[in-house]
Amino acid sequence: MKGLIKSRVQGPKGSMARFSARVEGFEFAPSRVGDFMGLISAEMKALDYDRIQTDKAGNLIGVIKGYTNKEAVILLSPVDIIGPNRQKLEGADPMSGVLFKAGIISSLYTGALIKRTMLPLQGDLIVVCVPRLECCDFGIKYLFGDFLKARIKKIKGVVLCEPTDFNVNLGHKGRMEYEIVVRGRLNRNFLENRGMNMLGTMFPLINELEKVSKELPSDYALGRSELRIKDVRYKGCRPQDELNEFRIVVDRGFIPEESQGFILNKAKAIAKAVYKQEPDVTVSTLLAKERVKTYTGLELLSEKEFKPWSMESHKPFALTSLKSLTENGFKSKFGYWKKIITDGSYTYAHLNIPTIGFGAGREDDVRSRADMPGLDQLARAAYGLTFIVFRNIGMPTFGWSSDEI
Repeated sequence: MKGLIKSRVQGPKGSMARFSARVEGFEFAPSRVGDFMGLISAEMKALDYDRIQTDKAGNLIGVIKGYTNKEAVILLSPVDIIGPNRQKLEGADPMSGVLFKAGIISSLYTGALIKRTMLPLQGDLIVVCVPRLECCDFGIKYLFGDFLKARIKKIKGVVLCEPTDFNVNLGHKGRMEYEIVVRGRLNRNFLENRGMNMLGTMFPLINELEKVSKELPSDYALGRSELRIKDVRYKGCRPQDELNEFRIVVDRGFIPEESQGFILNKAKAIAKAVYKQEPDVTVSTLLAKERVKTYTGLELLSEKEFKPWSMESHKPFALTSLKSLTENGFKSKFGYWKKIITDGSYTYAHLNIPTIGFGAGREDDVRSRADMPGLDQLARAAYGLTFIVFRNIGMPTFGWSSDEI
């Protein structure tokens, strides 16, 4: 079986190279998401996927059908739509758009490889490209609430096709965006001590938040929590006017021991302490939301939060996947993302579906905008994903160990 898969992986390399060049050369912009998805859909059709569709949220879904409908494995790749705020925050190139192109290419060609090898599956392989915007995971929520709603209990596992350097990743920190809202009138003493301009009125709170950011907790596997001031906004032009409203927008990375409620309550307590001498000022905190209009025309209200998640390494889906890789030439081990945020925040942290990550490239290369992994690395990722899929939902056949036949 190993020899069969290895011999077939060379076949699609030519078309993979051509598709990779089209993806790399695509001038991505938020207004062209539909065109980009159309490019992927056309490639799925050329690769002879059994079913291709786009749902109302803009998720592109391709299916390689198994001989039965017992179980399914999902290969999931994000299509990150980088808006102006995120460009500024992360220094991203506005035309780079899709940060995880390697995952899209390798997942598509995993389906093609399974078709060409005619590997018998006892369930469906479902390849999905999910759009995301500014920390909003509207795409994945709609996918599982619509197309996959009736099949959730039959899903054997989800593979996040994102950079892991060919290791099997099991989780990462959470990320949320929240706002601290200060409303009311500030007295003259406060203003004279800190400056009469609008930013001066918020500086004490910004300063306190920066102090807190240096004392955030850390998790041995997931890394350290983070806090960044993303924006400062205000309404009104007179600090002593009761109609003033000031907002600090905070981008917060957090570990599992910190809940959403804990973070919001702590931020509120900090703000109250700063303005405790101001009787005409009220303070509140809230999770940020964004009204999203997808390229398909659907309008959704999305909370800006990805929950932290960490799946135990002894879960059968994780163990089986790692074993399939190590037995077939990969020096893989379990690991965790330190910076990347994935839709495992929904598939595992919310739905409790076994979820792992596997892909070519390193997560640090995403932030540095390094070149996409080369063709050999992309083909190797598809090769590894094929073993993961077949070991989990493949029908018993000659070539595996005796206990699996």
